[in-house]
Amino acid sequence: MKSCVNCGVESTDKFCPACGQEISVKRLEVKTIIKDVTHGILHWENSILNMFRLLLVYPGTTAKNYVSGIRKSYMKPFSYFIFLQTIFVILFHWTSGKYFAFINLSFTPQSALHSEFARYQQIINSYINYFNYFMPLFFALYFYLFFKKQLGINYAESIACAFYWIGTTLVFGIILMSLSFLDVRIRNIRIVINLIFLTFAIVQYSKTSNFKTISKSILVIVLSYITFILFIGVVLTQIIE
Repeated sequence: MKSCVNCGVESTDKFCPACGQEISVKRLEVKTIIKDVTHGILHWENSILNMFRLLLVYPGTTAKNYVSGIRKSYMKPFSYFIFLQTIFVILFHWTSGKYFAFINLSFTPQSALHSEFARYQQIINSYINYFNYFMPLFFALYFYLFFKKQLGINYAESIACAFYWIGTTLVFGIILMSLSFLDVRIRNIRIVINLIFLTFAIVQYSKTSNFKTISKSILVIVLSYITFILFIGVVLTQIIE
């Protein structure tokens, strides 16, 4: 019988029954570090890919399972969101210049609107990492308000669903931003894709596809994006002032 180096509990098993660490711990070697790094990367990639596949095809069912307590095989909502958010922000900084330049064509180069928009662009680039965390919260709020009686869902459960679903829309954004090198206007398709996906997610969660549920779903999405845009507008105004 050996003692666990980490917590001191004696055991004949390979892993400590108290803390889960291996009982027999070898000295660190370069190959051990490489193995740990490789396992960590593959573990994250597999978790993200599996969650994305599930949420793409079964967004409502997956979120409902997590809310109902079936969680062991699922990646946590916030972990899923923050991983994709990091990739989204990096790509946004890389591609936003071309997109904003395209929008700037709508304004006369010497006009006040042109220079004002350039200032907004700089601030959005600087704060997009923070702005994006508010979208799931706004979506969760409206989802809760419109569906709490029909689904018996609370706000915390709504937040879990929102991080899953809005996180998945970030994947759409990542793909479209990558394709925007071919044509910058491709980015605008994201609005339609998000609307379809989020409506599908809510309808599948509720297991009801009647006109009332679909209408409420679309209303939740539209209000969420309007609130998000207004929120960014207010913040930008305060920063510029």
